Amino acid sequence: MTLRNVLFSGVLASVSLLAACGSGSDAPQQTPQIATTFSTSADGWQGGYADYEAATEPADVVWELRSLPAPLSGNAYYNAGTNRSDDLFIYNKKKFGGYAPSKQYKLSFEIEIITDQSADCVGVGGSPGEGVYVVAGAAPTEPKTVLTTGGYYTVNLERGNQATPGPASQVLGNIANAVPNCGPQVYQSKILKSAEPLSVSSDAHGDIWVFFGIDSAFEAKSDIFYKSIKVAVDPV
Repeated sequence: MTLRNVLFSGVLASVSLLAACGSGSDAPQQTPQIATTFSTSADGWQGGYADYEAATEPADVVWELRSLPAPLSGNAYYNAGTNRSDDLFIYNKKKFGGYAPSKQYKLSFEIEIITDQSADCVGVGGSPGEGVYVVAGAAPTEPKTVLTTGGYYTVNLERGNQATPGPASQVLGNIANAVPNCGPQVYQSKILKSAEPLSVSSDAHGDIWVFFGIDSAFEAKSDIFYKSIKVAVDPV
């Protein structure tokens, strides 16, 4: 073999080696991120409610895509229900996959809501604005409403309650908008974000359940439009 052929063969081998290193199972995998804009559908999110007894179960809980009230335009995901017990959690949940099995991740939430609830109002049990908390969380197991031995319906996760977060959840804020002194009810956008990431483990299949909702101390009807949810997911 001539020197020219030897050099040419070496170049081909180097190119093949580089191509192999840049593809296949050894290539770094991107962590799936989470984002839903509720402009055309609920995008697979499922609704639930908790924190009540049989005698105080709400009969008017709603989860549905609706047109935004004027003067706003477009659609958003509407949740509503009446708190009859000084405590009602209306939530939404969805499973996301593609993560490494049984691995720790840090999740940071950003939720845009549309609310007409003015700030600084007084209500029974709590303020209709500041007393209705927006909560987000995640777990390797599906969030479900379960009946306790004491006859109380609650979520099967350590998520805290109302203004108090738990290991599986964060309190992002409340539904009061920027109208002060219990002024006129005007629909406004409000963006709520995590103050710090939430740590969660994926399950053995690489799945994570994410949930969000409103947790009410206001003993009357509360409603909210969710325009979008984004969750930044980073491996630990």
